Amino acid sequence: MARISKSEREEINKKVYKPLMWIAIASIIMLFAGFSSGYIVSKADNIWIKIILPDEFMISSVIIVLSSITFYLGQRCVAKNKLAAAKGLIGLTLVLGVLFIIYQKKGFDQLNEKGSFFSNGKVSTVIEKGEYGKDYVLVKNDIELTERGGLFYDPIDAGYLKPIENLDFEKVNRTASYIFALTGIHIVHLIGGLLSLLFVFIKTLRGKYTPENYLGMQVSSIYWHFLDFLWLYLFAFLTFF
Repeated sequence: MARISKSEREEINKKVYKPLMWIAIASIIMLFAGFSSGYIVSKADNIWIKIILPDEFMISSVIIVLSSITFYLGQRCVAKNKLAAAKGLIGLTLVLGVLFIIYQKKGFDQLNEKGSFFSNGKVSTVIEKGEYGKDYVLVKNDIELTERGGLFYDPIDAGYLKPIENLDFEKVNRTASYIFALTGIHIVHLIGGLLSLLFVFIKTLRGKYTPENYLGMQVSSIYWHFLDFLWLYLFAFLTFF
């Protein structure tokens, strides 16, 4: 049996690894599309509590964008044979990835403090612990309600003459469940990205990548940039929907 040369093996890897990564990304997109659809359908319920994300989630958004930039620059440095700079940039990317998870955890803690729990949480708990307009708002039939003195009004009721009745505040806070599920699943995938990034960082330190062959870094960066854009989508989705 003829032996496969190193260049032939590298060419085969290029034809296999990147398509496999795109297939994995497509499956992740379908997963989050399903959760997003469920969120939208649930929001059509009679009464819906919209949770305003804590500032920690905005900070984590900035962090993950910076991590994509440093990863891109590190990859460029390898392509230009600037290996010393690449080591620093890939290491910084790894640090930023860990910081992203830390600020996500801080965001979860803020949600819990304001009464938004992953399970068994009720709308009444958020109303009791949170501040209207800052931590949450109530939406009825896709219309954001106005709050005055603990009562809720249709925004067209400028004189606050007729508070809306029969609002079920003891119902399960499904908004919080969706927030924790969407962000939690993203973090699980991000941990996989961090493990891949750690592997890339070790190989960079050991000088295993060259301008001619840094496929592993390229595949890892595709996944990392995807996780960046996925989080930005989730952040925008949970903020504006």
